[in-house]
Amino acid sequence: MEQRSRRPTRSPVRARPERGVSPSLGLAALVALFLASGLFGLGLSSAAGGPPLASSPTPTLGPTPIGTPSPSASPTPTPSPSPTPSPPPTASPTATPTPPPAGGPPECRYANVPTSHDGYDDWQITLLDTIYTLPRGYAPGDLVDTAEAGVNGGYQIRRHVVADLAELAAAARAAGHPIAVVSAYRSYDRQQATFDHWVEVGGLEEALRTSARPGHSEHQLGTAVDLTTSGGIPPWEYRDWAATPTGAWVADAAWRYGFVMSYPHGAGDVSCYDYEPWHYRYVGRELAAEIHASGAVPREALWALQ
Repeated sequence: MEQRSRRPTRSPVRARPERGVSPSLGLAALVALFLASGLFGLGLSSAAGGPPLASSPTPTLGPTPIGTPSPSASPTPTPSPSPTPSPPPTASPTATPTPPPAGGPPECRYANVPTSHDGYDDWQITLLDTIYTLPRGYAPGDLVDTAEAGVNGGYQIRRHVVADLAELAAAARAAGHPIAVVSAYRSYDRQQATFDHWVEVGGLEEALRTSARPGHSEHQLGTAVDLTTSGGIPPWEYRDWAATPTGAWVADAAWRYGFVMSYPHGAGDVSCYDYEPWHYRYVGRELAAEIHASGAVPREALWALQ
């Protein structure tokens, strides 16, 4: 509940007596006092006999001047900041393969960097090793059976490889060293199964040296073949297939028909894989001749073409 303050009770004001007049003075005394002082009627004179004192006019208070209000300073309008135009959005860069650095190929390591040349028309210079890889969906549409090249069938190669493989096989037969194909095109998934097999056989460390991980195999290009002596055993079961008559003949003559040995003897630090005298990649006769003449490991030559 709201409390209100109580107003204090005012004491009655007593009338103050006029100064010089005794309250007990009678009427006669008052008359005598007036006559003695010479004051009569309404005209009042000063005690020195001068002119009557004019009643002092009550000073009239003039109107209190109203101060002129100081003009209020008009507020300076704060300029609205001009909107800074937003820069156009930058499109997110499309992931592109990292180009190989200048100079020779890098030290062998294991990575999954998209190769710079993954088009089907780039088959001559597509670089694949333990670093650079093809996409999983890479699958040439012009694969044909190896039987079209006059060798055993059951494997696939790209059509443009057929003519030179046929001439290589014919020359080998003529020299008394007939050849057979034991592997050719492998899809990404088939290479996965192949790699897993070698892991089971010899463990991961050995598999990494002797078999490519999926996407890193030249067999996925459809231009690589594994060869052996016709009627013989798988080439990797020889102590050194290149030391056999047929293997030696192929090692000496293959470049003339557009094929190069991808993983030559003693070059593992550059090729990134163990010696494989049976693995040949088709790069065309002109490039094969250049690689043979230079004495370079194919990985070095291809690196220079990236």
